[in-house]
Amino acid sequence: MPEIIPFDVAVIGAGHAGVEAAVASAKRGCKTALFTISLDQIGNMPCNPSIGGSAKGHLVREIDALGGVMGMAGDACCIQMRMLNLSKGVSVHSPRAQADRRKYHTYIKQICENTPNLQIIQTEIADIEIDENQRVKAVVNRFGAKYPCKAAVLCTGTFLNGMVYIGKTGVESGP
Repeated sequence: MPEIIPFDVAVIGAGHAGVEAAVASAKRGCKTALFTISLDQIGNMPCNPSIGGSAKGHLVREIDALGGVMGMAGDACCIQMRMLNLSKGVSVHSPRAQADRRKYHTYIKQICENTPNLQIIQTEIADIEIDENQRVKAVVNRFGAKYPCKAAVLCTGTFLNGMVYIGKTGVESGP
């Protein structure tokens, strides 16, 4: 087996959060691995292909202000743009873009592929190895291959035994 070069950061999951975490880490000079189960699912928009709106729009603008990729990808892949709440006060006006899902995925994947210090690895991570000082030592795929790293960021979304909590009641949920 070839020697695996250690990473500063291992990001597990390549949805919106994983992509933002991996690109931000790599832009700051950290040797970063972005792990995904499928290269065809990087930046996937599984449900609603809208970016922005009165709730999510605030988050998108914050990501954009910090140099994130979601806003750029939304602009590049927009098929319709609309200003919401125009009949209400100016403080609640909110832009919302509808993105072409396939184009969005391709755009996000190209950003990841072309970001220096970022390596995309298609494999399923099954474990995180911790050293005697309770620090991350490596992430381990389902076949036992170890990827040494100094930090691990979990961005698995709802696919990791997703739970929805309402009060004290927990219900298994997620796609």
